[in-house]
Amino acid sequence: MIRKLTKEEYKNAADLSYQVYMECGISDFTEEGIETFKSFIYGIPSKDELDLYGAFNDDSLIGVIGINRKKQHLSLLFIRQDFHRQGIGKSLFRHMMNDCNFPQITVNSSTHGEAFYKHLGFKKIGEKEINKGITSIPMVYSRLNYNK
Repeated sequence: MIRKLTKEEYKNAADLSYQVYMECGISDFTEEGIETFKSFIYGIPSKDELDLYGAFNDDSLIGVIGINRKKQHLSLLFIRQDFHRQGIGKSLFRHMMNDCNFPQITVNSSTHGEAFYKHLGFKKIGEKEINKGITSIPMVYSRLNYNK
Protein backbone atom coordinates (compact mmCIF):
# COMPACT_ATOMS: atom_id res chain seq x y z
CA MET A 1 0.00 0.00 0.00
CA ILE A 2 1.20 3.52 -0.82
CA ARG A 3 -0.17 6.64 0.82
CA LYS A 4 0.78 10.16 1.80
CA LEU A 5 2.45 10.26 5.20
CA THR A 6 1.34 12.45 8.08
CA LYS A 7 3.73 14.88 9.79
CA GLU A 8 3.74 12.50 12.77
CA GLU A 9 5.18 9.76 10.55
CA TYR A 10 8.03 11.95 9.32
CA LYS A 11 10.59 10.67 11.84
CA ASN A 12 10.01 7.06 10.73
CA ALA A 13 10.54 8.16 7.11
CA ALA A 14 13.70 10.05 8.08
CA ASP A 15 15.01 7.01 9.98
CA LEU A 16 14.38 4.73 6.99
CA SER A 17 16.03 7.25 4.64
CA TYR A 18 19.11 7.50 6.83
CA GLN A 19 19.40 3.72 7.20
CA VAL A 20 19.25 3.12 3.43
CA TYR A 21 21.54 6.09 2.74
CA MET A 22 24.19 4.56 5.00
CA GLU A 23 23.77 1.07 3.49
CA CYS A 24 23.66 1.95 -0.20
CA GLY A 25 25.29 5.30 -0.77
CA ILE A 26 28.60 4.98 1.06
CA SER A 27 30.64 5.91 -2.01
CA ASP A 28 28.72 9.18 -2.49
CA PHE A 29 29.47 11.03 0.73
CA THR A 30 32.12 12.17 3.15
CA GLU A 31 31.73 12.71 6.89
CA GLU A 32 30.55 16.23 6.02
CA GLY A 33 27.99 14.66 3.65
CA ILE A 34 26.61 12.45 6.41
CA GLU A 35 26.08 15.49 8.62
CA THR A 36 24.56 17.46 5.73
CA PHE A 37 22.11 14.65 5.01
CA LYS A 38 21.18 14.17 8.68
CA SER A 39 20.59 17.92 9.07
CA PHE A 40 18.33 17.85 6.02
CA ILE A 41 16.19 14.84 6.87
CA TYR A 42 15.87 15.52 10.60
CA GLY A 43 15.58 19.31 10.27
CA ILE A 44 12.36 21.07 11.23
CA PRO A 45 12.09 23.03 7.93
CA SER A 46 12.06 19.78 5.94
CA LYS A 47 8.79 18.80 7.61
CA ASP A 48 7.16 21.89 6.15
CA GLU A 49 8.88 21.77 2.74
CA LEU A 50 8.39 18.14 1.81
CA ASP A 51 5.37 16.03 1.00
CA LEU A 52 6.18 12.44 1.87
CA TYR A 53 4.64 9.26 0.55
CA GLY A 54 5.30 5.86 2.06
CA ALA A 55 5.15 2.30 0.82
CA PHE A 56 4.04 -0.23 3.41
CA ASN A 57 4.33 -3.98 3.77
CA ASP A 58 1.53 -4.74 6.23
CA ASP A 59 2.06 -1.92 8.77
CA SER A 60 5.81 -1.60 8.23
CA LEU A 61 7.25 1.36 6.28
CA ILE A 62 9.51 -0.07 3.58
CA GLY A 63 9.93 2.87 1.21
CA VAL A 64 9.63 6.62 1.12
CA ILE A 65 9.57 9.33 -1.52
CA GLY A 66 9.74 13.03 -0.67
CA ILE A 67 8.87 15.89 -2.98
CA ASN A 68 9.46 19.60 -2.55
CA ARG A 69 6.38 20.93 -4.34
CA LYS A 70 7.59 24.52 -4.35
CA LYS A 71 10.82 23.60 -6.15
CA GLN A 72 9.29 20.66 -8.06
CA HIS A 73 12.23 18.63 -6.83
CA LEU A 74 12.42 15.00 -5.75
CA SER A 75 14.34 15.21 -2.46
CA LEU A 76 14.12 11.65 -1.10
CA LEU A 77 13.59 8.21 -2.57
CA PHE A 78 14.67 5.32 -0.39
CA ILE A 79 13.57 1.70 -0.30
CA ARG A 80 14.63 -0.70 2.43
CA GLN A 81 17.43 -2.81 0.99
CA ASP A 82 15.59 -6.12 1.50
CA PHE A 83 12.79 -4.78 -0.75
CA HIS A 84 14.99 -3.54 -3.63
CA ARG A 85 14.18 -4.64 -7.19
CA GLN A 86 10.52 -5.36 -6.45
CA GLY A 87 8.98 -2.34 -8.21
CA ILE A 88 8.39 -0.37 -5.01
CA GLY A 89 10.44 2.67 -6.07
CA LYS A 90 8.70 2.81 -9.42
CA SER A 91 5.29 2.48 -7.73
CA LEU A 92 6.13 5.26 -5.26
CA PHE A 93 7.25 7.51 -8.13
CA ARG A 94 4.10 6.84 -10.17
CA HIS A 95 1.87 7.44 -7.14
CA MET A 96 3.61 10.75 -6.42
CA MET A 97 3.43 11.83 -10.09
CA ASN A 98 -0.29 11.02 -10.22
CA ASP A 99 -0.80 13.16 -7.11
CA CYS A 100 1.26 16.10 -8.39
CA ASN A 101 0.67 18.24 -11.42
CA PHE A 102 4.23 19.15 -12.41
CA PRO A 103 5.29 19.64 -16.03
CA GLN A 104 8.72 18.40 -14.94
CA ILE A 105 10.62 17.37 -11.84
CA THR A 106 14.30 17.42 -10.93
CA VAL A 107 16.45 15.18 -8.76
CA ASN A 108 20.06 15.14 -7.61
CA SER A 109 20.69 11.43 -8.01
CA SER A 110 23.26 9.43 -6.13
CA THR A 111 25.65 7.49 -8.34
CA HIS A 112 23.98 4.36 -6.92
CA GLY A 113 20.54 5.56 -8.08
CA GLU A 114 21.44 6.94 -11.52
CA ALA A 115 20.45 3.79 -13.47
CA PHE A 116 17.13 3.60 -11.59
CA TYR A 117 16.26 7.21 -12.44
CA LYS A 118 17.22 6.66 -16.09
CA HIS A 119 14.89 3.64 -16.10
CA LEU A 120 12.08 5.91 -14.88
CA GLY A 121 12.77 8.35 -17.74
CA PHE A 122 14.99 10.94 -16.09
CA LYS A 123 17.69 12.57 -18.22
CA LYS A 124 21.07 13.72 -16.98
CA ILE A 125 21.36 17.53 -17.20
CA GLY A 126 24.81 18.04 -15.72
CA GLU A 127 27.97 16.36 -14.61
CA LYS A 128 28.58 14.67 -11.29
CA GLU A 129 29.14 17.29 -8.58
CA ILE A 130 30.04 17.40 -4.90
CA ASN A 131 28.12 19.77 -2.62
CA LYS A 132 28.60 19.85 1.15
CA GLY A 133 30.19 16.41 1.07
CA ILE A 134 27.51 14.72 -1.06
CA THR A 135 28.17 13.51 -4.62
CA SER A 136 25.18 13.79 -6.94
CA ILE A 137 24.14 13.89 -10.58
CA PRO A 138 21.53 16.49 -11.62
CA MET A 139 18.67 14.96 -13.61
CA VAL A 140 15.27 16.03 -14.91
CA TYR A 141 12.05 14.22 -15.76
CA SER A 142 9.51 15.68 -18.17
CA ARG A 143 5.83 14.82 -17.80
CA LEU A 144 5.61 14.81 -21.60
CA ASN A 145 7.44 11.48 -21.44
CA TYR A 146 5.27 10.12 -18.61
CA ASN A 147 2.78 7.33 -19.22
CA LYS A 148 0.29 6.74 -16.43
